Amino acid sequence: MNSLPVIAVIGMLVLVTATIGFGNTLATTPQFNFIAGSDNNAVTAARGNITALVWTEEVGNHGEIEVDLITFTVGNEDNSNAHTFNVCAVIEFNNGTAFFSPPEGDAPACTTTSSIALDAELTAQTIAFVLPVNVTEIIDISFTMEETS
Repeated sequence: MNSLPVIAVIGMLVLVTATIGFGNTLATTPQFNFIAGSDNNAVTAARGNITALVWTEEVGNHGEIEVDLITFTVGNEDNSNAHTFNVCAVIEFNNGTAFFSPPEGDAPACTTTSSIALDAELTAQTIAFVLPVNVTEIIDISFTMEETS
């Protein structure tokens, strides 16, 4: 079998990937876009934290222990301004048919805080999951936090 067509296809894929990765078109000279360079837009991290996680566990239809609600505290780490935060969570699990709660393609499981004073905390924030998860099948939980004001 002739490997020349395979090498040509791989070469084109590398060229296209490199061109897209540099943020240019095939008609322009590729240039590096350095991380934290002067031409980049800075995206600051949210000045907040999530602590005091409490899982609400319930008995499911078949006697298994399930999680469908998380209660937590959101803290504002900014010492000069009050902020509101949007907090979302996803549980990764494996029961053979589903792998995420909320399921892929569904609306995210989120909550928006009220304004939190500087260096303060807001307790009893909750995120409810439409798809309960058996606690023995949980692999990971991920939180995202966005500072909205």
